[in-house]
Amino acid sequence: MRALSRVLVPVVLAAVALIVPTAASGAVVTGRPVRIMPLGDSITWGVGSSTTSSYRLGLWQRLVTGAGLAVDFVGSGQSGALPDTDNEGHSGWRIEQLTASVDGWLASAQPDVVLLHIGTNDMNQNFDVAGAPARLGTLLDRIHADLPSVTVLVAQIVPALDAGVNARINAFNAAVPGVVAPRSFTRLVDLNNTITGADLADTLHPNDAGYTKMASLWYSALAAVLGGGRDWPLFRSGLEPGEFAPTWTDTVEASVAVGGYNASLSKMETGPRAETAHGGANALMYSGNDLSATQSYSYMRVYDVHLRIGPASVLTYWIYPQQTNGTYVAVDLSATISRPAPASSAATPTTSGSVTAPGRPRTRPPPTTWRSSAPAPAAPPARRPRTRRRPSTASPETTANGVRAGRPAPGRPTSALRPRCVP
Repeated sequence: MRALSRVLVPVVLAAVALIVPTAASGAVVTGRPVRIMPLGDSITWGVGSSTTSSYRLGLWQRLVTGAGLAVDFVGSGQSGALPDTDNEGHSGWRIEQLTASVDGWLASAQPDVVLLHIGTNDMNQNFDVAGAPARLGTLLDRIHADLPSVTVLVAQIVPALDAGVNARINAFNAAVPGVVAPRSFTRLVDLNNTITGADLADTLHPNDAGYTKMASLWYSALAAVLGGGRDWPLFRSGLEPGEFAPTWTDTVEASVAVGGYNASLSKMETGPRAETAHGGANALMYSGNDLSATQSYSYMRVYDVHLRIGPASVLTYWIYPQQTNGTYVAVDLSATISRPAPASSAATPTTSGSVTAPGRPRTRPPPTTWRSSAPAPAAPPARRPRTRRRPSTASPETTANGVRAGRPAPGRPTSALRPRCVP
C-alpha cells in the first residue's frame, strides 16, 4: 500500500479477490455433486501431512467455499481430517500397480474427474525409469477405456530431496507433456516447479505447506474443467470469520518517508479491525502518515498465497477512506513468478515456462517480482458494493515495478485490475 497524499491516510480494505473467468467445459456437472477421484500413492494418501489430509483438505475448502461447488471425493480408501476423506492413495505403489487395479475402482466410484499424481515410487525405486512414461500412457488409456467421459488431470510430480531421485523425477516430468498431449481427455498440471525443499516433510513427501501449494495448483487447473463459464475465484477474503486471515500484521516490506498514524506508532500499520461503516464484521485497516512533500511509499505485507495466474486473472478489491483527509491511496499486488530461461532448439518448454533440455536437469529460472496497483476513490460509496465492476478506463502507467493503473474518474471505485507481467 502506498500513501500518496501528504496527510494522514486511514482507510479500510473491505474485500479482495483474485478471479479467473472460465470457459464452459464438457465436464461441468449439474444436479448432483461433482465426483472427484484423488488417485496416486502415499502423497495422495497424505504421508507427511500432520493430519494425513494431503492436498485434499485445501482443495475441498477451495472448491466448496471458493467456487461454491458441491463436491464428492470418491475412492475405496479413507484418510485425513476433512468432510470427505475418500481417496485412492496407495502408499508405495508404482504406475503399473495402479493400472492393475484401476478398473474396479472406476467401476465403483464413477468419477467425473481424476486427479493423478503417480511416478514417485517408480523414480525412488529406480524401477525402469525409461519405461515410466509409456506405463503412464497405458494407465491413462485404461482409465479412458473404462470411463470415456472422465477428465484426467495429470501431474508433473513433486520433487525429492535426494539428488539422484530428483534427477530421475526431472527426466520423468520432462516426458509427461508428451504423454498428455495426444490424449484429449487429459490436462497437464505442473506440481513440481514451485515446490521447494522447505515444502517437504522428508525426502519424498510434502509437509502441510507443500500440500497447501498442491491444493492451490490443482484448484487452479480445475477452473478449465469445472468452471462452466463462470468466475473462478482463486483467492478471496472479506476479512470475515472463517475466511482467509491476513498472513502478516503491521509488517513493512519497504518504506520511505511514511510514519505512524498517531504519535505512538513509528510506521505504517495494517491489520484486521472491527468494521461497521459499510456492513460485515471486519475489514483491514491501512493507516499511515505521509512525511514527505515529494516522494513517499510504504509497501506492506498482508497475504501470502500460492496461485497460478494468467492473462485472464482479475484482481478485485474495495477500499474506503475513513476520513476526509484520506483522499488518495493505492493498493499494490506483489507477486513472484517464473520467467522462461533461454532455451536451445532442442529444449522442451514446460507449463510453468521453465525449460528442460534432453539429458540435463530442469532449469529453475530466477524469480521475477512485479507489482500492479490502482488508486482508491476520493470518497466511499453510500453502501458496501457486492458486485464486480470494470476497471478504470484510464491508461496504465508503466513503472519500474510493473504496471500501475491510472487515476479513476472522481467518485468511481476502482474494483478490478488485470495484472500484467513486465519483463
